[in-house]
Amino acid sequence: MTEDSKILSVDGLSVSYHGVPALQDVSLSIERGAITTIVGSNGAGKTTLMKAIAGLLVPDSGDVRLYGKDINGQTPAEMVQAGVTLVPEGRRLFGQLSVRENLMTGAYIRNDRAAIAADFETVLGYFPALRDRLSAPASALSGGQQQMLAVGRALMTSPKLVMLDEPTIGLAPAVVDTICDIVETISRNGVEVLLVEQNAHIALELAAQAYVMENGRIVLEGSGKDLLHNDLVREAYLGL
Repeated sequence: MTEDSKILSVDGLSVSYHGVPALQDVSLSIERGAITTIVGSNGAGKTTLMKAIAGLLVPDSGDVRLYGKDINGQTPAEMVQAGVTLVPEGRRLFGQLSVRENLMTGAYIRNDRAAIAADFETVLGYFPALRDRLSAPASALSGGQQQMLAVGRALMTSPKLVMLDEPTIGLAPAVVDTICDIVETISRNGVEVLLVEQNAHIALELAAQAYVMENGRIVLEGSGKDLLHNDLVREAYLGL
């Protein structure tokens, strides 16, 4: 991987909660045009890493660079403006706002009306189930539709990098397939994807590059295909 191919790089990142280490010297890179995934057990540090990249947590040490530019210390709003958007676990929608209003909150930092309208139609093209529910409150949607809305809202920020935290958790298999298809489509259309997914098999099938985290550290990395066939990964995370 060359420096020119990297959209985001993390070098020696450490984060603690009240003095207790959560991330320890984590380094990874996200390459242009490649879905990247992080797999690991609950509590391994995956969500903490995403929050640190998104500006929601202040690292103890280490660097985060976007297109080679140091973005340490950026606020979450500044990170969104820079093109980095997080779809958090649990969706975090505005339940009383309509589907349309939730989508438009993703564009709050933008003033390019024509592009916003085009992105709105693109999102509804990705998730046609939302088109007939535009006036419905987000709280009235099914779990799968809420996840679609959360991803769609992130896409309305016009991101360069979308980070997805457990996007298929608790969803029916048919909806999982839809979310996976959209992740691949987003990547093909030029938006980089960092995926944290509790279903390691799905994550490794989707990802061109993959990292395994344990106890706040990266312990293994490689292509998704290679890790899918790694004996240690198969035993620990795939139940094989």
